[in-house]
Amino acid sequence: MGVLSDFDLRHLITDFGCRVLVETGSGGGQGVDAAAPLDFQQIFAIEPQHKLALAVALRHAANHKVTVIHAKIAAGLKEALAEIDPTAAAIFWMDAHQPGADGRPQLEAQLRLIAAHRDISHDVILIDYLRLYEDAAYDEGPCPEGQKPSDEYRHLHFLAPLLQDTHDIERSRRRTGYLCAYPRTAAPGPGAC
Repeated sequence: MGVLSDFDLRHLITDFGCRVLVETGSGGGQGVDAAAPLDFQQIFAIEPQHKLALAVALRHAANHKVTVIHAKIAAGLKEALAEIDPTAAAIFWMDAHQPGADGRPQLEAQLRLIAAHRDISHDVILIDYLRLYEDAAYDEGPCPEGQKPSDEYRHLHFLAPLLQDTHDIERSRRRTGYLCAYPRTAAPGPGAC
């Protein structure tokens, strides 16, 4: 499982001007914990599991820049996107292993939803659980057979039309693998993927 603290968030805020963080699948809230003390103006944590969402919301109740959305990921993304200034650069921390109702990964649908609601050319997109889509020597090993989507969904071909003209894409084999898409408006430095 990936963790947001693996990334130099201060660098992403400074070099890419990201003042908004949107996390899909906040789990126990480690991403919010890492981001809350930093210079973000808005932090959205979307979590479909009630107990997890409640725990994160209670822990950050005094921090007015943190919004915890208890909803399915697509509904939560729509809610967060409606509240974000469309001109504000954002970091989208995507949980790639949340399965949809049909068992296929939701990542493609989530990215298309974001791109349909805003210009993503200035946004940083960080995706965890890359091993779900690609085989490599990941720190935490290959994707367990029971978690792999069928071959028709085990690819990232959908990224090219969304990001190829505006982002540089890097991959990391740390933990379960990361895919990082950085806007070409600035060059990633230390702490990149």
